[in-house]
Amino acid sequence: MNAVTGLSATGFDLRLLAAASTLALVSVRFLGLFLSMPLLSFRAFPLSLRVAPVLLLSVVVAPLVALPDMAEIGMLTVFGELAIGLVCGFSLRLAMLAVDLLSESLSMHAGFSFAQTIAPDTALPSNVLGELLGMAVVAVLFIADVHLLFIERIATSFASVPFGTWPAGWNMPALLGLMASAFSIGLVMSCGSFALYLFTNFMLGLINRISPQLNLMSVGFSISAPLALLVVALVALQLPVLTELISSAALNFVDRGLLRAR
Repeated sequence: MNAVTGLSATGFDLRLLAAASTLALVSVRFLGLFLSMPLLSFRAFPLSLRVAPVLLLSVVVAPLVALPDMAEIGMLTVFGELAIGLVCGFSLRLAMLAVDLLSESLSMHAGFSFAQTIAPDTALPSNVLGELLGMAVVAVLFIADVHLLFIERIATSFASVPFGTWPAGWNMPALLGLMASAFSIGLVMSCGSFALYLFTNFMLGLINRISPQLNLMSVGFSISAPLALLVVALVALQLPVLTELISSAALNFVDRGLLRAR
């Protein structure tokens, strides 16, 4: 009788340990997403504020996940789960390189980055237009509930990507495809500023030929700066389209790895 009781107690302990390990691994995958995703990783949010929703989501999702084999659980498994969450969040950051390309192109044409071009220095302040457009895109992504779509991908990924496995769809061609998509989106969104400032520079060159006494440096900057505000206003009208393209590129990359079994 004592032997049977001892065996049942040991089996209960093993099941309890497996359930605790499942909860920990699920929370680690969610934590990676909350640490790297631009919508959830603001410095203004303390780490404790991020851990609370991670634990809540883990408690809800963990009972739906199959118990892992305790003999295969190790530190590499924990780091692998953290890496999966980090890659999911970082994919959106890579897709948002389109906004960086657009803002850098506009700043260069408008003359806002003239000081950084002449004297590159890391101590100089960051691109103001980049910060403005980046925050606007993040706000629209929040409104569109894109962060909930990423959380849903993580919550449903444990069936297709069990513990201790790496998504086969996340390889170098997929990463290069995501970066190419971000570059193409930023380049297409920058075409308007390219055409506008090409026409402006052509007109300034024509004015310089007609009246060489004019100082093109002062005249050109007084024209290019207001044009930048006009371009920003036009880009603001296309923010829903821009955010849809960015989120679609990132979600396609995530689905290629996490939902490959569906």
